[in-house]
Amino acid sequence: MSAVERGSLDIYEITWVSGYSERLEAHQVSYPGNLPGLFGEPPREPRIQFHGEFDGSWRLVLSARMADVVTVRNVSRTSPDLMLGGDDA
Repeated sequence: MSAVERGSLDIYEITWVSGYSERLEAHQVSYPGNLPGLFGEPPREPRIQFHGEFDGSWRLVLSARMADVVTVRNVSRTSPDLMLGGDDA
């Protein structure tokens, strides 16, 4: 048991540009946008990241290019889709 109680994992449904859809479990989703690199490096490609606590360890579940993702939907709660990636976003 960790010192922080994060509650149950949420289930997210991801739809990829290819049309494939999959689900994963995570506690946190972050998509920071196009942040500049450290020490004058060029900006990094925007990514969406899913993190979760499994067996007492905080882990990266998935890191994907935002351009490869069409939608992310939290299917364990009632919330609107987050539109990500593509030209229509």
